[in-house]
Amino acid sequence: MAKAKNIMLVENNKYFNFKSYKDFKNNIKEQTKQQQINLRPLAGAVFGAGVAMVASAKIFKHSLIPDTSKLKKSTLRDVAEMLLMAGGANIGGVVAGSIGATKKQKKKKRKEAMFQIMNTSIPMLMVTGAIKTCENIKALNKNSSKIIASIIAMLSGAMIATGITNATKKENEPERKYTIKDSLANFDDIVATIKLGFKKIAEIIPVDVLLPIIYIYNGYRSGSKE
Repeated sequence: MAKAKNIMLVENNKYFNFKSYKDFKNNIKEQTKQQQINLRPLAGAVFGAGVAMVASAKIFKHSLIPDTSKLKKSTLRDVAEMLLMAGGANIGGVVAGSIGATKKQKKKKRKEAMFQIMNTSIPMLMVTGAIKTCENIKALNKNSSKIIASIIAMLSGAMIATGITNATKKENEPERKYTIKDSLANFDDIVATIKLGFKKIAEIIPVDVLLPIIYIYNGYRSGSKE
C-alpha cells in the first residue's frame, strides 16, 4: 500500500511538477542574479567610452564636452566621433566582462560586440548618406524627406547588420534575431539623425550627452553576454 502511494506521488509530481522549497529558493536566487547589473562590463563600457571621448577631443581639438553651437559644421567629424565612442564602449565592455569568463563565453561576448558595432555603424553611415543625398537634391531638401529617408536607412542598416552576423556564423550557432533590445540600441541612430541633419534641434536637445549613455548600454550588453 505504501509502495502504491509512493508511485502515485511520483506520478503526481510528473504532472504537477512540484518542487522542493530548496529548488524554489535556488530558482529565485538565479532569477535575481540574472536581473542584477553586472558591474564589470558596465565599468568597462564607461571607461572605454570615456577614453574614446578624450581621444576625440585630442584628435579634433575641442573640449571634452564641446559647445556644438561654436563648432564648425563637419559631418565627417561627427560620424568619426560617434563611431569611435561606440567602438570604445564595446571594447571596454568586452575586455572587462571577459575577466573570469570561460573561452566559450568570451567568444560570445566578442561576437555580440561585433554585432553591436555593426548595428551602430552601418545604420549610422546609411543615415548620413541619406541625409546628405536629401541636402544635395533640391526637391528632397526638407525635414519630412530627411526623416523618411533616415527611417528607411536606419531599418535597412539594422537588417544588413543582422544579415552579415547570420551569414558569418557557424552552422551549429543559433541564428541572430533582431530583438526589441536591439531596436532600443538603435536609438543612437535617431539621436545621430538629429545631430547630423537637424542642427537647430540638436542645439536644444542634449544629443552629445545622450550618445555616450546609449553607447555605454551597447558596450554593457556585449560584455554581459553569457
